[in-house]
Parts: sequence; structure tokens; C-alpha cells
Amino acid sequence: SGLDPGAGLPEFMAVGYVDEQQLDWFDSERRQSEPRAEWMAQNEGPQYWERQTQNLQGWKAWFHVNLPTLRQR
Repeated sequence: SGLDPGAGLPEFMAVGYVDEQQLDWFDSERRQSEPRAEWMAQNEGPQYWERQTQNLQGWKAWFHVNLPTLRQR
């Protein structure tokens, strides 16, 4: 069909789940990790979300560098 299967999606996304409940979300457009479960928002402070954001920005950079190699293999 020639359509990009990722059309309309951010370049990079990370979503955390436990027992089928979404906990958090990060994408390359918003560029910050955000709680998606109320109990996460209530129990984790700004330092946690900043650390998550930094970790996921690192993973985004890793995928950007290594994805061409993965595609070749």
C-alpha cells in the first residue's frame, strides 16, 4: 500500500506496564516521562520522573544510532 506503518506516531515511544496497567509514558515529541497511573503520580516525585526522562532520552539516542545496524541484520 506504500503507507508508512508508523505514520502519525512519534519517532520513539516507551510505555511501562505492570499487570496490564499502564504506569508511564515517554515519547520523542513531548520529551519527558509522565505518569499514566494515578498511584504512580501520587507516589513518585519530580526526581523520579526526571531520572526516567534522562534514562529514556538515552535509550532514544541508542536506538537512533543502532537501528540502522539492526535493520541490516
